[in-house]
Amino acid sequence: MRRSKKYSRQVRPLDTRALMGGVRYETGRDGTEYKVRHIRSGTKQYVCPGCNSTIAVGESHEVVWTEDTILGARFGVDARRHWHTSCWRHRGRA
Repeated sequence: MRRSKKYSRQVRPLDTRALMGGVRYETGRDGTEYKVRHIRSGTKQYVCPGCNSTIAVGESHEVVWTEDTILGARFGVDARRHWHTSCWRHRGRA
């Protein structure tokens, strides 16, 4: 019996980040799990909660939220914030 060629080729590993729409998980210092999504070029202007300065239109940045809230996952999504990538990376450091 012949084997099909499609089953004999190397299997490519799943890209879990792509499957999740580019979202990754990060744990904060307080143990809270955050969902983080990198935005390559924003279409609106935002204020970064890390430095309180403006994230310009077209500037790449991070969108961060948690679904671990007492008011439920939907509240966490509605409370998401836009951070400069460097501000998010260095948050909580003295």
